[in-house]
Amino acid sequence: MIKNIFRYSFLFLILFIGCSSDEAVDETDTTQDSEADIVISEGLGETAEVFVSNWNKLVSTISEDDETTGFFSINPDEVKWTSIEKDTLYYEFGNTENLQSVFVINLNINSENNTVKEIEFFAPASKDEVNSQQSKLFFLLVIALSDETLDKDGRENILNNLGLYDEISNPKQLAGSVTKNNVRYILEPLIENNLLFGLNLYSSILESTNA
Repeated sequence: MIKNIFRYSFLFLILFIGCSSDEAVDETDTTQDSEADIVISEGLGETAEVFVSNWNKLVSTISEDDETTGFFSINPDEVKWTSIEKDTLYYEFGNTENLQSVFVINLNINSENNTVKEIEFFAPASKDEVNSQQSKLFFLLVIALSDETLDKDGRENILNNLGLYDEISNPKQLAGSVTKNNVRYILEPLIENNLLFGLNLYSSILESTNA
């Protein structure tokens, strides 16, 4: 049951929030819904409070299932600092008693204006189909919160250009870097004893080089 819920949620994200505004609309269809009117608010460059709020609003928009929404949402009360320096906040998704199923998001904070300057997202590697779908959904959420101007195809292109969908013979090949709309995305494989145990996705706003 849970597996089917997550599969549906993943397809829901791909097909729902990515509805393009330039899709043809049948003018005779009086039952047009609001699927194409979903507004994504970014979180990169905002305060951590705004980031969490926008993340949860997006999750609640793409799923009406309480269990799925609960899994992918961030509980503000459980967001913690990684150190006394208070430069990075982290949050864990999933079953924290089973480290192989835990997803982690880190929000690196700009001390000058208290905004999120970089997102780091860790996804555990697994051959399990549900885990793979969860990872891709989380990655698409990170991309959506990094650049609100991207449509469905734009978000998918980021993952494609990072090499996430490539067929590889060596886990070290599962790496890439893409810059789009002044946002840099980096995919990093985490390897131990030649085995892939996780993936890190980073996104950050490039600093201006203007004098």
